[in-house]
Amino acid sequence: MRSFLLVGFIAVLWVILSLLSPHFMTISNIMLLLQQSSIVMVAGIGMTFAILTSGIDLSIGSVAALASVVMGITITNWGFPVPVALILGLLTGTVFGTLNGILISYFKLQPMVCTLGVMSIARGLTYIFTSGRSIFVTDSFLIKIGSGRLMGIPIIAIIALCMFVIGYIILNYTYLGRSIYSLGGNEEATRLSGINTMRIKTITYAICGLCAGVVGILYVCTLGASEPTVGQGLELNATAVTAIGGTSLLGGVGSLVGTVFGAILIGTINNGLSILNIVSYYQQLLLGVVIILAVLLERFKKK
Repeated sequence: MRSFLLVGFIAVLWVILSLLSPHFMTISNIMLLLQQSSIVMVAGIGMTFAILTSGIDLSIGSVAALASVVMGITITNWGFPVPVALILGLLTGTVFGTLNGILISYFKLQPMVCTLGVMSIARGLTYIFTSGRSIFVTDSFLIKIGSGRLMGIPIIAIIALCMFVIGYIILNYTYLGRSIYSLGGNEEATRLSGINTMRIKTITYAICGLCAGVVGILYVCTLGASEPTVGQGLELNATAVTAIGGTSLLGGVGSLVGTVFGAILIGTINNGLSILNIVSYYQQLLLGVVIILAVLLERFKKK
């Protein structure tokens, strides 16, 4: 029901924006909207996994930036083939995600504090490796991924859709997915039922880190460079689209379908504000309000 209401709200918003600007409801702008929503959609998918366990990953933006820098260095400075660079980028995200999971599950660190520390470490390494400068990546294959289309649909949007399908299958049709929901609902009961909760947490944060690695790759493809500043504020956007989509910030309840629609909603708002020439400061204001409202809604639902 939450997803249906979200779709209805998006439809109403599209009608309003099309009336306010003739440039909104055009094929080129809709494709641009999908492309703009794809990166935060992938980040939101990873964040959904983390939040479902009653946790959070504040390092996702910085890890994505580090993964993009690793790709840029291996391609431009070291001359590695693109497939190797892609693997190293994904591996970077997965390693840092696994580190988060180990610290949270085995060393009992609070998710917010732990991922905040890892965020600082990843961002620091990003600036150290680049000395604060951009690393330009001119590989034609990566540029085509960032700006190309397949059957009229942006390739980045197709990648985001594939990530959604994989994540949806994991959460809804596997033992791991059922364990993640159970863990977020009641960790002690899940442990007593024989599920290795520490291992489930570690795998969950590794998946979130993998999503951060994919985001880093998409940044490189979109910008044609590894920018040490990319991903700043991405954790806020990812949390917002997850909360908008109906995933409880207390854990145990939510779905990736809602996260996808949440990403489209945020993308629509950002796109609409740009078309209407409204300054971008309002986007950050809106994201903060949305997160607070989502938490309040969950509180009222539990009373």
